[in-house]
Amino acid sequence: MNWAHDDLAKDLAAHLRGASDRLVWTDMQLGPAGSPRPDVYTVPCSFARFQPVAYECKVSVADFRRDVTAGKWTSYLRFAAGVIFAAPAGLLKKEDIPAGCGLIVRGPDGWRSLKGPTLKNMENLPRDAWVKLIIDGMARLADQNHEQLRAGLCNEWMLEKKLRARLGDVVADAVRDQLHAERRLKTATERLENLAEEAEQERRLILDRAKEHAERDAALIDSARIELAGALGLPASAGAWEIASACKQAVRRVSIDPEIKRLRQQLERIQAAIESATEPLPHIAREIA
Repeated sequence: MNWAHDDLAKDLAAHLRGASDRLVWTDMQLGPAGSPRPDVYTVPCSFARFQPVAYECKVSVADFRRDVTAGKWTSYLRFAAGVIFAAPAGLLKKEDIPAGCGLIVRGPDGWRSLKGPTLKNMENLPRDAWVKLIIDGMARLADQNHEQLRAGLCNEWMLEKKLRARLGDVVADAVRDQLHAERRLKTATERLENLAEEAEQERRLILDRAKEHAERDAALIDSARIELAGALGLPASAGAWEIASACKQAVRRVSIDPEIKRLRQQLERIQAAIESATEPLPHIAREIA
């Protein structure tokens, strides 16, 4: 297969996205005007081994030799831990690759690494490189998602048109309805998942509030227990059984104390006198008065 340069770069980027957890950019200038622009550039999702890699795609031996002679690949080393050349299988050999660089080739069955690069450790990238990767990278991602959506809708329309021509309106309508139903099902499923997540968050909030109230009530009860234990002459760590027993003993002591009995009897007589005084006078007593 004869590869065009851009097609080879896009195919390599797709392979790297699927075969690793690296962030991948294609044809991204690493800073302001005049900065290097590798065909494919990857950054690992790792703090421990931060080793970005730049890929240079070649589809002709003449272009490869010209860039190697000019030392173009060395400009990438300011932004990459290593450089890997990518080419169709059979175009380049390991012996052709500059020292320290790697080689990956595209054959009929996919990409295969023939030589690994020597990777250096890097602390960080220049600020301008990060700004370029983030700003332009996010814009490209948005454009890519829009293009994929547009292409998907276009493909559905073309499929429906071909089916109508070959199999008639009945089958085409059935396929169209199936596609619409799949989209509605996906939308409904996402909505249900969002509702389930909101319900779970509400459930957790209710449980947290109930737990807080229970802990607050338990603290109040424990405080009252400590106060009651102190009033009964018990230690603060006294349990419910000890407090109940002490209360019963206090009741018994009060009920058998003679002074308490005498005071209780006097209070009862006073209460009876008050109740008698509040009764209305007899009819004769009112006339004499």
